[in-house]
Amino acid sequence: MARAWGLARQRRGSEMSGIDEHDLEVMRRSPLFSRLSADQARTLVSPSTPRAYAKGTVLFQQGDAADCFYVVLDGVVKIARHLPDGDEVVIGVVGPGATVAEVAMFIGGRYPATAEIVADARLLPVRSSHFRAALRDNADLAMGLLAATAQRVHALVQELEHIKSQTSAQRVADFLVGLCPGLQGTDVEIELPYEKGLIAARLGMTPESFSRALRRLRQLGVRIRRDHVFIPSVELLNHFAMSGEDGGPPGGT
Repeated sequence: MARAWGLARQRRGSEMSGIDEHDLEVMRRSPLFSRLSADQARTLVSPSTPRAYAKGTVLFQQGDAADCFYVVLDGVVKIARHLPDGDEVVIGVVGPGATVAEVAMFIGGRYPATAEIVADARLLPVRSSHFRAALRDNADLAMGLLAATAQRVHALVQELEHIKSQTSAQRVADFLVGLCPGLQGTDVEIELPYEKGLIAARLGMTPESFSRALRRLRQLGVRIRRDHVFIPSVELLNHFAMSGEDGGPPGGT
């Protein structure tokens, strides 16, 4: 676990112009809004205006009153719990289409974690009071909230299963496969979405374990230069992530 250095609150993001069609498209990637039409989504968030946040901005701190949640339109947000001994546990790193802290409105009205911008971002804040009022009148929105919550629970179950059943190298391989557009590509080059130290924390390992895992993946031809990763066979890497075996899948060459 990474040591928390006592995040100081940054100023609120600067207000931008209203949402556009691309923003609505990004919003509707989330299970929370996927059941809504474009017009319904626009009406729901019409009182809100996107804001720009610089890297390092703290959106809210653990224990703050949950007066709003956020839709990520662009950029990356880290969500972390701060423990009494000062350690930080990264419980999520999310990008465009994700929602941040919508469940906090229903579990005591306090944010259960701290959210920090780790790559310059555009977010749409949605007031808790406005959203709760909309829930009472819109069954599709209520179903979307249930779907978003179920998806989070499913992801957590999968993550716990991976931590228990996969080696560090397998977890890194699984993460890299998730960044690829498909499972059949060869000679694929991808860009890491955020810093290696944060990737390590998100995968529940130390930076040293992460470095050892990358060295292990070199045996599969995986190469990393700065923030770019070269993968000679996505299928082979996926097979390793699932089985821990270096060889290709049955019937493969």
